[in-house]
Amino acid sequence: YAEQDKVAKERIESKNGLENYAYSMKNTCSDEKTAAMLSDDDKKKINDACEDAIKWLEQSQEASKEEYDDRMKELEHICQPIIKKMYEQAGAGGGGMPGGMPGGMPGGMPGGAGAGAGAGPQVEEVD
Repeated sequence: YAEQDKVAKERIESKNGLENYAYSMKNTCSDEKTAAMLSDDDKKKINDACEDAIKWLEQSQEASKEEYDDRMKELEHICQPIIKKMYEQAGAGGGGMPGGMPGGMPGGMPGGAGAGAGAGPQVEEVD
């Protein structure tokens, strides 16, 4: 049974990861700080892709881990370039996103540094 439990756990983790990512991206588009940095077209692309993923999740409760992972890659393929562009514009404007990314950047920031790299509190060592 241990192997079955492991497979079930991995499948559920993949499903939850996709669901969390979809909702996180939707929240990014509706958050006033980040929404102002996205074009209406980009917001629509992200929202439509997230809605499709959420609808698919509702209809595919027993999908395999691979199916969930494939859907996650499809969603990331749509969202990450838009979010990366938003970060680059924010960085060019003088120091990263105000307030940071709500909930952090799901899946990590593609291509290296995250939002506000170098910004935020500075920790100094004291002897």
